[in-house]
Amino acid sequence: MPKLSIIVPVYKVEQYIHKCVDSILNQTFTDFELILVDDGSPDNCGKICDEYAQKDERVRVIHKENGGLSDARNAGIDVATGEVIGFIDSDDWVERYMYQEMLNYMEENNLDIVCADTNQVKDGKAKFKPRYSKNKIWLKDEATCEILNGTLDNAAWNKIYKRSVIGNVRYPKGRIYEDVATTYKFISNSEKVGYISKPYYNYLKRKGSIVASGFNSKSRYDCFLGYRERLNFAKENNLSCINDCELLALETALAVLTAFYANDENKASERFIDVSNFINEHLNIKYVNRMHSKHKFLLWSFKNCKSVHKLYAKLSGVSKRV
Repeated sequence: MPKLSIIVPVYKVEQYIHKCVDSILNQTFTDFELILVDDGSPDNCGKICDEYAQKDERVRVIHKENGGLSDARNAGIDVATGEVIGFIDSDDWVERYMYQEMLNYMEENNLDIVCADTNQVKDGKAKFKPRYSKNKIWLKDEATCEILNGTLDNAAWNKIYKRSVIGNVRYPKGRIYEDVATTYKFISNSEKVGYISKPYYNYLKRKGSIVASGFNSKSRYDCFLGYRERLNFAKENNLSCINDCELLALETALAVLTAFYANDENKASERFIDVSNFINEHLNIKYVNRMHSKHKFLLWSFKNCKSVHKLYAKLSGVSKRV
């Protein structure tokens, strides 16, 4: 059995997949299996995956009907045999020494999860802003609050996980921002989590992606669902970050409502009512001064003058499309 299973969902990334897969196969750490999950890609990605499997025995390919990113990751988890699991998105790439150094850090400190940092790559230029100024090690509750309060990022792909912390947890099928709803669960299943302040992972910010489309109603609503679940989790486990979770969920709800207004969402729709009810339930949040200025304005307009919020949404929607 390999030490590490690396899961890569593949869908319509023909121009990026070679750079991604080559960066994995060229790792200084070699005891891994690479699971390429062809999620019903309509281009030549499935063929390219099969070609890699023919050339390198570490590569395994799953061909499946399109089910989205969560479903593809879950398919990879279900067949993975490694003691440790990692994820990479197929339009990104990783530094050559990433897995060797992360696994060393895991073993040296008896960690269940290791988090690394990320280069944000746009128009050929990489930007790196570290989450923390130095390496970190947290116990379970500390690490859980670090991600729930938004300090530690939600991304699945700049981390490695012992199989035991993934357990039966799976990504929610059909949702965008699936990491928001899932990564904290892995961390809450751990005993000890570490962070390395190095940008091992290169994240490509593509124009036109769903996440990059700021006024996509589905993506914003899916994000809200994740943050509300996190708030409920913090309450159920009496964590010290409940207030932070409430703040993040409320800010996300206000952002969703803005997208709804911009896109003329039906006020009678289930999700419009759902978000409006949540905001109403949290109107009197005690720490409103900790909100971002934009969200303070949106909360004020929700309370006092919804037409102002609608006008802001329409103008913002136009500016996003220009």
